Amino acid sequence: MKVNKKKCKGAGKAKGFGCGKEGYYIRYGLNSCCYSDWLLNTPEGKELLNKSEIKAKKKIEREIKIERKKQKDEVRKKSYYEKQLEIEVNTIVRLIDEDNGCISCSHGWDGNWTRRKNAGHRLSVGASPHLRYNFFNIYLQCSICNTHKSSNEREYDKGLFTHHGVDILEKAKSLSASFKSLHLSKEDLKEKIVIAKGIKKEILSGKDYTRNELNLLLKIYNHEILP
Repeated sequence: MKVNKKKCKGAGKAKGFGCGKEGYYIRYGLNSCCYSDWLLNTPEGKELLNKSEIKAKKKIEREIKIERKKQKDEVRKKSYYEKQLEIEVNTIVRLIDEDNGCISCSHGWDGNWTRRKNAGHRLSVGASPHLRYNFFNIYLQCSICNTHKSSNEREYDKGLFTHHGVDILEKAKSLSASFKSLHLSKEDLKEKIVIAKGIKKEILSGKDYTRNELNLLLKIYNHEILP
């Protein structure tokens, strides 16, 4: 397509600037020479140039940040994402059990909660890492029982029976026999973290979930075993 030459006559922010010669203009009705001159030697041009430099700098910074995040993600080990998913799952447990007391010692059932609220695993992560995300294996527990009494195992099942009923107790006790291992890739873990964060957001917005529903949503375990 043929482009006609035009007089170099400033327009818009560059109105009143320009050499008047015919040629091909770049912006604001100015040719390349006058446009550069306008950018460098007028208050309006300097302001535009400064904004453009700031915009370009921010774009470069965003690109660098994205690249660094990508590089960091590539070198992170699978264990990092296992822990991040565990953190999200434990947060969900504290949210759904927030009105309950400690599963082991009942602290909080009849009075104010004066200890840190933990997500206590019936079967520990160290002994049964494949059950670390199963909601039937994790309940609200006080920091004393969880940390200083090693989950207070003797009282854990009593608390399940007393406060959640025999069905939940039996489901919790069946986990060892039902699930022997867990095979999640790094990409699987990333996907589950996104799902868990979505669940957490919904709970904070007022939505209620049962433990079975949570397991179904997370899609980690064989749900046919726990109807």
